[in-house]
Order: sequence, then C-alpha cells, then structure tokens
Amino acid sequence: MNKKKVLILSESHHLASGFGTYAKQVISRLTATNKYEVAEFASYGDPARVGSIPWDYYSNTPTTEEEQKTFNSNPSGNAFGMWRFNRALLDFKPDIVLTYRDPWMDEWIKESPLRQYFHWVWMPTVDSYPQKRKWLETFKSCDAILAYSEFGEKVLNKQSSNTINTIGCASPGIDPDLYKPVEDKGKHKASYGLQEDCFIVGTVMRNQTRKLFIELMKSFRMFLDNAPKELAEKTFLYLHTSYPEKGGWDIEEGILDNNLSANTLCTYVCRACSHWGPSRYKGPVKKCQKCGQRSAFMPNVGQGLSIEELIKVYNLFDLYVQYAICEGFGMPQVEAACCGVPVAAVNYSAMEDVVKHTKGYPIKVQKMFRELNTNAERAYPSNEHLAEIIETYLSKDESFREQKSKDVRLGTINRYDWDQTAKVWGDYIDSYAPVNNQGKWDSPIQQLQIPQSIPNGMSYGDFVKWCFAILLNSPNRTYSYDAQKYLASLDFGCFVDPQYGPHLEPFNVEIMFNLFKSRAEEKNTLELVRTGGLGMAPMTFLTKGVSND
Repeated sequence: MNKKKVLILSESHHLASGFGTYAKQVISRLTATNKYEVAEFASYGDPARVGSIPWDYYSNTPTTEEEQKTFNSNPSGNAFGMWRFNRALLDFKPDIVLTYRDPWMDEWIKESPLRQYFHWVWMPTVDSYPQKRKWLETFKSCDAILAYSEFGEKVLNKQSSNTINTIGCASPGIDPDLYKPVEDKGKHKASYGLQEDCFIVGTVMRNQTRKLFIELMKSFRMFLDNAPKELAEKTFLYLHTSYPEKGGWDIEEGILDNNLSANTLCTYVCRACSHWGPSRYKGPVKKCQKCGQRSAFMPNVGQGLSIEELIKVYNLFDLYVQYAICEGFGMPQVEAACCGVPVAAVNYSAMEDVVKHTKGYPIKVQKMFRELNTNAERAYPSNEHLAEIIETYLSKDESFREQKSKDVRLGTINRYDWDQTAKVWGDYIDSYAPVNNQGKWDSPIQQLQIPQSIPNGMSYGDFVKWCFAILLNSPNRTYSYDAQKYLASLDFGCFVDPQYGPHLEPFNVEIMFNLFKSRAEEKNTLELVRTGGLGMAPMTFLTKGVSND
C-alpha cells in the first residue's frame, strides 16, 4: 500500500524561531513513524545548513540573480513560498498539505490553480476576537483547521457559527530534558553577580507595541511602592528584550519615567567576544565585563542567546510575566514554566490557556478595546492586580515556592508534549480519505475554455461574477470576500481592499479581465505539466531525503 504523501509548509526546521522549532519537532516525528512520505517546503531555508535528513526538502530561498528578481517581485507572498509552491506541488504531488503560520503568511494557498488536487489542513495563529472576514473565508475553504490554543478554537467556532471544520488543538510542546530547573537557584544567581536571596520578576518578549513593557514597568513600580521595604529592596525587574527596536517601546524612557534604574536588569551580549550576562540597565550599549570593549548590547532576533543560554536566563527568574494585549501562543511562557518558574499572564487569548495549564497566575483584564488597524478586541490588563500578584507570591515562604515550582513544571510537561502534538497531526492524516479529485494527481486533464474578449452590456456586479464563474471556473466564489473586493475596486476606479481601503493603482474592467485571463492561462499551463503534456526543468531547490526504510 502506498504511503500518504504529506507536504509541510514551514519556516525551515534548522531555524531557532518558533515556527522553525515546531517544524523540526513535528516533521521528525511524522517521518519517524515510517507511515508517510514527508516533504518540507521551507521558508528562510539554507540547504547548506540542512545536512542529511530522512525527508525531502524544498528550499524557498532564491539561489540565482534571476530567482532573486522573481522572489523580490512579491515580498508579501514570495517570502512564504508563493512563487515556488505550485512547482513543488507538481514535483511531489502531495495528498495532504499541512501549514501552521499566521493567516497573512498562508492565505494565498487557496488561490493555487492546483488546489483541487490536495487536502489542506491549516493551523493559523488566532490571537483575538474577531478574526478578519477575509481570513475566515480562507479558513472555511480549508479542509480542516487546527488551533494553537483552546481560545483560538473557540473564536473560530463562535465567529463562523461552527461552519469551519475545526478539529482540535496542536499546541507546541516542550523538551523537559532541555528546559529544566537548576539545582540551586541561589547559587545560579550568585554565579552572575546577583545576591543569592534576591527575587527576580522577569519577562522574555520581543520589543513590540503589543507587548506592554511600559505598563509592566508601571506595575512593578506600584509593587515597589506598596510592598514591605525588605521585600522591595531585594526584588528586580528583568527585561530580556531588544532596545532600540524599530516600532518598539522606548525602554530607556520607561525605566527613567518609573524611576527603575536601580531595579531593572537586562541581558547584554558582547559583539566583540560574545560574552553575555545580566546587568543593571546601562543604556543600549555598555562596556563588556569580559573584554572591556564598549560593545555589549541588548539582544535582538539577529544576534542573541542560544537556547542553552536562554534557559539560564529563565532560571534566574522567580516569577515570569507575559504582559501583552494578545498572544497567538507565547512560547516563552511555556519555556519558563518548564524550568519551574510560575507564570503570571494576562487572562486573554492564548495566554489564558497557558496560565491555566501551567498552574500560574491569571492577571485580570481591566478593560477591552478595539485596535484601530485590526478591528480586533485587545486586552488592557490591570497593573494593580499584577502588582498584587508579585507581592503575594514573593511573600510566600520558601517551601511554598519550591512546591509551586514543582507543580508548575509538572503541569507544563503534562500539557505541552511534542509527542502528543505530532500525534494530533498523525491521527488526522490517518483518517484522511480522498474526496472527488482531491489527491488524484493522475486525473484527466482539465483545461479551461478562455474567452478572448469581454461580453458587452454587463454591470460591474455581473462582470465580477462572470470572471469567477467563466474565467476561473469557480462559481462558488461569486459572492466571496474577494468578489466584493474586486467589485469595490471597479466602483472606485482603483484597487480596494475593504479592510484596508483604496490604493493608488488604477483599476478597471480591462485590467481585471487581463488579470483573471492570466490566472486561467496559468492553470491551463500547470494542467499540461501535471498530465505530462509539458515538461519541467530540473529542480535545483530540492534536496532529496535519506530513506529510513
């Protein structure tokens, strides 16, 4: 019996990003079952760093000047595979395509001219209610939808009135043998020049506007002002983040405004010698404690700590705080919790699930607000409540905190398990059976009959319906979000996205006709390739896997 062929779109498995880690853990486990033929279609992948792997590897990275020009022609889609996806489909001919990324990264997949030949299962990031209408339409077009969190699953079911085929959660897992507590937290702190009996309230968050660094500082200031003096004097706020960061918070301004210079620790990494360590905030750049050069800076996504070094940071914390208006998941919470550090997180979006499962402390939401650019509900947490949580927890005796640490780690390990995550995907793959032409790559050729001119006398509304029904043979989309988008564009005379407003590019019936005609011609060309009527050049972006048979 032939193995089911599974193509997985991801950030490359060799990357240290959240999506990259997910790819490595899930792809390796699905491959190890020897039940499937697996291929990875990797964004930001470098074939030179891949080495020997037991699955096929399609790199999305351009390797020639000509490829780079094509890649750059559509930065919003090609970075995630749009320009090479159909080519990889024709080569691998998957039964199932699996994706797990943000909606805007993968929504273009629904437009593939080869969409009818594969089963599509997507796990999009859902960090708030409501989701954009254009995304909901894409979710409905998928054969199945997984969620990162119970919150995400509830949002999709509620907003779609259960018309989306949601099939559960496949949350990221954690490696408890890697993420684990140090034997002696006091000695660990002392090894970095800190007092053994000090308390550290820490966070590991990228410096983005939705991460509430300034509010976290305000809350910590409240704690310092209200807590007993002997507790306040030995408690520090640890900010593992980047500064300066384009579009991020002015960390220095927040520290100075809240009079926290003596109470704030940050991670510094030396550009010259790579030495790193915690330090009281000394500005964006400071003198390296090891080599003496003024080359130590706060880490960013381009240059920072290894996983092993980050685990040492987590183990400095007595309490971890995730302070954000929303989260699609928030992996640092789970990583800290697996190290035995209790988590305080805003009781909204995926954070409410994580803090529940890790036996942490939910932070009350003070108010909800609608974000201007997304129209999504975001949570504004109670600074007062977080200050109370910090004081209450750090005031507990040592035996309580030791037991809490054990409970937190156990709850985390029980819920966030990579084997269980991969099993969710595997169980669904096992249950899949082709319907109609899905997965039947040897089906007879299906060529579109393409009109060469526009019928006379049609209204804009009828013309849009005609383009979808006749040019693309997709009558089911004549009342879709995309159809509304094109109708609005014709009415305005320029391209319009209902959720983002008009752009400056002119738009008319002739432009739309040529666009849809080009898409129909592309589909016919791909059909010729699929059925052997047109050959393909060798694929230089494919690395064949080493068989584990």
